[in-house]
Amino acid sequence: MRLFTLTRLVTAEGRGAAGRLIGMAGGIAVGVALLLLLLGAYGGITSRSERLSWPDLHHGEVTQVPDPAAAAPTDESVLAATSLEHFDGREIIRVDIVATPDSTVVVPGVGQPPAAGTYHASPALTALIEANPTDILGSRYGTRAGSIDEAGLAGPDSLVVVTGTTTENLRSSGYGRAGSVLLGGGAWSVTEFRGVSYPSSNYRTITIIGAIAILLPVLILVGIVTRLGAATRAERFAALRLIGATPRRVAAIAATETGVTSLVGALAGVALAWLLIPVAALVEIDDGRLFRTDLTVPPSTVLIVVASVVAGCTAVAGWRTSRARIGPLGGSRERTERRPTALGIVPLIAGVVVLLGATTAALRHTPLPHTDRILIAGFVLLLVGLIAAGPVLTYWIARIAARGAHRTAGVIAMNRIQQHPRATFRAVSGLVAAIFLVSVFSAGITTVAEESLTEDSAHLSPTTLIASLSSPPPDDASAAASGITAVTAAASRIARTDGVAATAIGYSHPESGSVFTAADAALVGLPSPEGASHIQVTGGFFGDGPLVTRPAATPDPRPGILVVATDGTTHSVERARTAILGSKLDLSSPPRTQADHESARLHTWADRYANLGHLGVLVATLISAVSLAVSSIAAILDRKRVLGLLRLMGMPASTVRRVIVAEAALPLATVFALCVGLGILTAWCLIAGLTEGRRTITWLPPSYYLILATSLALAATAVISTFRTARTSTTIEATRIG
Repeated sequence: MRLFTLTRLVTAEGRGAAGRLIGMAGGIAVGVALLLLLLGAYGGITSRSERLSWPDLHHGEVTQVPDPAAAAPTDESVLAATSLEHFDGREIIRVDIVATPDSTVVVPGVGQPPAAGTYHASPALTALIEANPTDILGSRYGTRAGSIDEAGLAGPDSLVVVTGTTTENLRSSGYGRAGSVLLGGGAWSVTEFRGVSYPSSNYRTITIIGAIAILLPVLILVGIVTRLGAATRAERFAALRLIGATPRRVAAIAATETGVTSLVGALAGVALAWLLIPVAALVEIDDGRLFRTDLTVPPSTVLIVVASVVAGCTAVAGWRTSRARIGPLGGSRERTERRPTALGIVPLIAGVVVLLGATTAALRHTPLPHTDRILIAGFVLLLVGLIAAGPVLTYWIARIAARGAHRTAGVIAMNRIQQHPRATFRAVSGLVAAIFLVSVFSAGITTVAEESLTEDSAHLSPTTLIASLSSPPPDDASAAASGITAVTAAASRIARTDGVAATAIGYSHPESGSVFTAADAALVGLPSPEGASHIQVTGGFFGDGPLVTRPAATPDPRPGILVVATDGTTHSVERARTAILGSKLDLSSPPRTQADHESARLHTWADRYANLGHLGVLVATLISAVSLAVSSIAAILDRKRVLGLLRLMGMPASTVRRVIVAEAALPLATVFALCVGLGILTAWCLIAGLTEGRRTITWLPPSYYLILATSLALAATAVISTFRTARTSTTIEATRIG
């Protein structure tokens, strides 16, 4: 008889066969879909980083230009400067370019550089410009000449503008940071704009760890579903052996069944991944969504994944069957597992040692070479070690619990756990991994700084704009005089802008801070000592500390700062900001409010990747619940004859339910505290190790405990959902027919 025909007769026919095969294919489909999405996201984040970081001119073929006014572009190079602007709490990356009409330099997403007075904007920024009056936003950039396509944008939400300007108007602003991108820092002669795959090793490390953490529960689920109906298959394979089939033939049948099922599941997973791409593209990473193309993997990768999954599942199924050594009577008696040894704890201990060692060295400011890779290795060791140590710990606890078990359910459950510690722990391994990963992600997210703006008499109003001015050399009296005239005239024009309450010019102090007239200081809300004609202001204009004012003498004749107070409305703030940017003032940094400063300061790499942590929590929790339900049902189906015989002897169904609960509860209770503790420790090691102690974790929020409770509730629901299978599979009729 042909192999495929025999396989269909042996495995696909009979009671419950269709459900078992559908369950296997469904689990593999979910695993393949998530694997393809993870591969797409990993590649997408890499290309996204390249598109995000090209405005950071330090990465390209560049040369810094000390004096932009004395420089000139060529056909092979452009003059460029980047700056960070704000609009209603959102960051806008601006790239100013001076180019010749025949320039050969390619601007990502734009092509040929725009002509002076024109601009190309991202679709999101274009929509923002069109939704607001011109004097609030649009007049900052000139005449729109086109859009920036995906090649120059991190995502569909990116606010980026590329403007054409002249050498005289090239804005050479100070350093700034938009997320992971360093902006500003002077003017540059650029022959090629270029981004980088990852702005820092921290980004790469967090991305890799997040992918591994999401992938593990998926692999556990695939491993569990491929074992569905193992006992039933063993009985049928024993029947084959009884009529003369060789062990090799039986292994080939098992491999063929799993191969065909996994192929169907893998192809379904490809279709599922394609359907889920629009949903996955809604997830925000680094303050923005991914393009759908970022999540699409090449056809060659799809073929490799499908082939690898099918080949792996087929090989494992054949190996398991041949290793089981099923004989003519192989299905008549359940085989006891080999007792686990203490060696299973070694990977767990090794992972803790590696993480603590790398973190300790980083905290002592003597980091080990490739600390990021060491931390990834430690994380993987700890994660794998937790799964490997579970059966050992479960076996030890079951032995202790068996001595005190007096009820029927307890005796049966504890003795079965001792005989099958690996199978018992495997059933809850997905949930164990989920609790560990939830603890890691939840603790890691606590490093996100949550601070509020300070509003009192010692701080400027959050809606007051601060613009730093480029000061002429101290020994150039004529430049200082013309600078005062220009700044005074610009301040007067800005003061007449709708929504502006007052303006004040701060002059450079010979020692520190800025000097204002007392009258101007009072108009913009600066605290002023009584009776002083001029005041010196030191401290943090942007809330890093309280402003300190004291009487001052006549100021230095060089304007250093422009303060613009508004009536507090968003339109007034943005209209004043646009007026400052269009005033032809020589700015060393774009105008900002205290709110703008706080937003940029608090958004670090850890904050911006917090959504990856939330996604990991969601995926790990849901998949773990599915894994527990599937594995519990599989365990019931594998033991339905034994449980059915116990029911025939008079055991009530309630006792069977208590056995099921005990077998799920004991391994989980054994490692629950360990998972929580190691998860928090791992999060601390990753955060402190990557930042050399500059950041750490804090107390976990109440939401963490809610997530834990939800995970346990899902686990209880998964176990309860198996009661019906236990009742229908252990009836007198089912036992007699089986």
